[in-house]
Amino acid sequence: MTATVDAHALVSAARDLIRDDDSATAGLWPRAAALLARQGLELAMVRLWEVTAPGLERTSTRCQLLCVGDMINDRELGGRATLTWQSLSNACHHRVYELPPTASELNLALEVVWDLAEAVERLRGKIQA
Repeated sequence: MTATVDAHALVSAARDLIRDDDSATAGLWPRAAALLARQGLELAMVRLWEVTAPGLERTSTRCQLLCVGDMINDRELGGRATLTWQSLSNACHHRVYELPPTASELNLALEVVWDLAEAVERLRGKIQA
């Protein structure tokens, strides 16, 4: 039996990493949390395309991000999702000259991912009802 992972579970796992004050993960948790958050955002988009535009998941992420706001009928959230994906993508790459994201920055990103996942699930419920 395989476990189903959704965007909410990934956001929760990222929040756990941020809250955990373990010296063994110092310096590692910010990028790990950013990666989980980005995966959650991408998974929310995949779930959105399943019911609104099957096949769109095969396009570039940039193309998908351009469509999110219109598909969920919330351009403001779509814009926040785009900015969040870009910042999370940058945070996932280790560069010696850049600091990892702070807990505050990650928490803001996680709120956007959670909001997107909620909007997608509401839309899925309307369409499948």
